[in-house]
Amino acid sequence: MGRGADIFGVADMTDAAEFVRETYGEYYASFPRAVSFAIFFPKEVVNEQLAGPTRNYMTVYTALNREIDHISAAAAVRLQKAGYKAYPVAASDYRPAGDMSRLHWRVAEAGGASSFAKVSLDIIGAFGHRTAAVRAGLGWIGKSCSIVNGQVGPRLRLGTVLTDAPFEPDAPVENRCGGCTECAKACPVHALRGRTFDASEPLSERFDVKKCFDFWDDMDKVYGLGGTCGLCLAACPWGK
Repeated sequence: MGRGADIFGVADMTDAAEFVRETYGEYYASFPRAVSFAIFFPKEVVNEQLAGPTRNYMTVYTALNREIDHISAAAAVRLQKAGYKAYPVAASDYRPAGDMSRLHWRVAEAGGASSFAKVSLDIIGAFGHRTAAVRAGLGWIGKSCSIVNGQVGPRLRLGTVLTDAPFEPDAPVENRCGGCTECAKACPVHALRGRTFDASEPLSERFDVKKCFDFWDDMDKVYGLGGTCGLCLAACPWGK
């Protein structure tokens, strides 16, 4: 990738187009390929979460997200210069809840913001990086619902550039979680069900997203840094 990604691959997104359309929208579903990449998370920073939360975890998390966004933007511009469509997906973003159509004009026509409620965010991401990463062969979807890579386990951050460039796609890898449920055992609010990934099942069969997000909010109130957990990642024996 030229800016420090540790691994990358190309995903064929055509078989996921219906899922992407229903979950994330028509625009995202229009891209037949995705360049998926990852930056490895320093494992000691992740693993120390088992003893208690650290502020350094969020410092590194934020720094890696920033670097991923730089890589995504640079790659998208290069693809664009080569004559292809390319959309860099933000490292961490959530889709807005409600109707965003013509919002610029609706606010302007109303003469201000007083008649509008502030836009809230859904608990579903703007686009699922894992959807691309698993198809690009970066790893498999573990019982933590995170990508598990054979080298570092789930201790990585993902980036995605959607494109119509005719790249040769990579092949997915087999799920290697086996009977392990260490990630589910580590979750303090039991948001993980410990179930092997099955594409035919809804996410709710494996993961209680709201319970996890509510816990993040609780940690923010107590510790001052929302999202400071990472226990399911730290508990994974792969790459530990």
